[in-house]
Amino acid sequence: MKYVLGFLFEYKYYKNPANIKIFSNNQLIDEIDLTEDINMKNITPTLKEILTHKQMRKLVPSITNNKLPSGIDPRDIVSLRDTGILQIPKKVFVYTLDETILQNSIKIEITNNNTNYSNGFMTKCSSFIFHKIFLIPTYYLNIKNYNLFFKRQVQIITKNIPDYPLIRNVRNKNDHLVWDIMDYNLMWPAEDRTVKNGQFAKYDDEINWKGWIKGGSFSLELPIIEYIHEKGLKMLGPRNYEQLVEKEKRRLSIGTSSPLYFKYLNLINTQNETT
Repeated sequence: MKYVLGFLFEYKYYKNPANIKIFSNNQLIDEIDLTEDINMKNITPTLKEILTHKQMRKLVPSITNNKLPSGIDPRDIVSLRDTGILQIPKKVFVYTLDETILQNSIKIEITNNNTNYSNGFMTKCSSFIFHKIFLIPTYYLNIKNYNLFFKRQVQIITKNIPDYPLIRNVRNKNDHLVWDIMDYNLMWPAEDRTVKNGQFAKYDDEINWKGWIKGGSFSLELPIIEYIHEKGLKMLGPRNYEQLVEKEKRRLSIGTSSPLYFKYLNLINTQNETT
């Protein structure tokens, strides 16, 4: 089986190029010298794309019935619903890999010592903000296959809802308890969290890597795992996955806006998007 691995990040250039090495199972996939800024651009989905996005959302039962299954990333929903605009880096890095290469982890090593540090002071440096790292079988880069997988996962979870812990006693405007399932399930096809004390760290915890401005040289390693409930499906796991408790209860939360990203990256086949 073939997989597509993708990296979406912002980069602010200063003084000299930063160097990135990408490894899978200690095998070098690519080496990149970044010689200019990578900024974000706004994308306005078409009405048809927004309607498709909303149709995927409707597959998930109402949050007010206290039975919110996985299959949806609320951050994706909010970003599209409130602004009608998606943001994506102007340049992305995408690789097609055979599954035999995807064994233990994906590792990124960044050499970036570009600052104006002098006498204990620094006002300029080159820096990164990672937004998304995804790994997906090429089979699911067909919108029909992606949607069928989404529906199947939602149906499975709706019929077999485990005893999820109530992470937070949040009350919505209808005064119903909201089960924060997003803080419990695995995210697919892009997992951006870190395990801390056996559970997923909160999104604003600095132990996470997504959305933080990072200067200097550093590395980022994400484990490659096989999804327990879908034999043969390899995916990116959270950092410190080995410390995660109750792995057998963790289902998939599938990003509903991922097909939009993939379309604008010219990765996804949308010929069957109306079926």
